[in-house]
Amino acid sequence: MDERKRRIAENEAIFRTVNDQIKAVTATLAGAAETMTVVCECGTSSCIDQIDVGLADYARVRSDSTLFLTKPGHDFPETETVVEKSQRFWIVQKHPGGQAEHARAADGSRR
Repeated sequence: MDERKRRIAENEAIFRTVNDQIKAVTATLAGAAETMTVVCECGTSSCIDQIDVGLADYARVRSDSTLFLTKPGHDFPETETVVEKSQRFWIVQKHPGGQAEHARAADGSRR
């Protein structure tokens, strides 16, 4: 995996970890909340865009370590494919091979 692709993958993994922490806090404080606000999980380290997402959608994305939530247009076609689009967010999946394996290895909560 080249250096640019590695940096993109590292940035996405960091944002996913932040969102897992947001999910935990939301569950603790909000009780019966149906949505939460997460940070965009794109590979741009300076991106601070936020996304309102349903808890069920978030759980569905998190069930696969190769999936990430991004703002529309924040995908990196060289490392991932957009697999679902909505007005609020896109779901991207890491390409098979090195990208997907890196995403799985960086995901401490799932394999």
